[in-house]
Amino acid sequence: MSTTQSTHQPLIFAHRGSTLLAPENTQAAFDLALEFKADVLETDVRLSADGVVVVTHDETLDRTTDGRGRVVEHRWEALKTLNAAIHFRAINGEPYNATPQRLLRLDELFECYPHVGINIDIKDNSLDAADAVAAVLARIPNKQKQWVNVGSFHANVIRHFRSIAPHVSTAATRQEVAKLVFRRAGSIKPDYQILQIPQTYFGIRLNRSQFINKVHQLQRSIVYWTINDSQAMHWLLTRGCDGIVTDRPDLALQVFKAHGLK
Repeated sequence: MSTTQSTHQPLIFAHRGSTLLAPENTQAAFDLALEFKADVLETDVRLSADGVVVVTHDETLDRTTDGRGRVVEHRWEALKTLNAAIHFRAINGEPYNATPQRLLRLDELFECYPHVGINIDIKDNSLDAADAVAAVLARIPNKQKQWVNVGSFHANVIRHFRSIAPHVSTAATRQEVAKLVFRRAGSIKPDYQILQIPQTYFGIRLNRSQFINKVHQLQRSIVYWTINDSQAMHWLLTRGCDGIVTDRPDLALQVFKAHGLK
């Protein structure tokens, strides 16, 4: 497993596989993303009641599955029986009529996609979740060359993860991004390898060339989410971003081809 920062060429990050083209965070969505030549599968994880790392975004099961209640209230034996595609509607409003999709464990995700980049967002505000993700990553065979990155909106979680898995690439926390915005690059010694950020945050533009250059001065990568507009993708690529997180890997492929990147 390789956890170095991004390659020199900008990457397509498929947001939950796709939240718009297939049921999010399912094998159907991840397979479709790879058909559109996504480089990284961006995904979310939460812990089950028995400590299994489950690939799912929401705290509760209601929106995306035929289950009810919080993920952490259910054991894996129950979670794996749920249909994670039952509520999905395509862009045109059509229901999902293909094979029912089940929730995946994080280790299953790596088994299914051993040579694809995986970006993991730890959703639970829990040090146990950080421990469990680190344990999954520790079991990945060394021969499995794979770009892996871990992030979280919870700074305490990512700090703990770094302490137990220092060899794994991590994303900057919001506090670390703010420090980079307001301080000189030369005064910062970053513990992260990548920034994964929106284009603006509370009115502050984070997509200017000056800020991208500052990130690159630190030899770090900068990736923007969630970009579903072709024009915005073009604009960011011309300014030197290292990746785009998108629900529309089909559009991203067209844009990246136009830039000679695919």
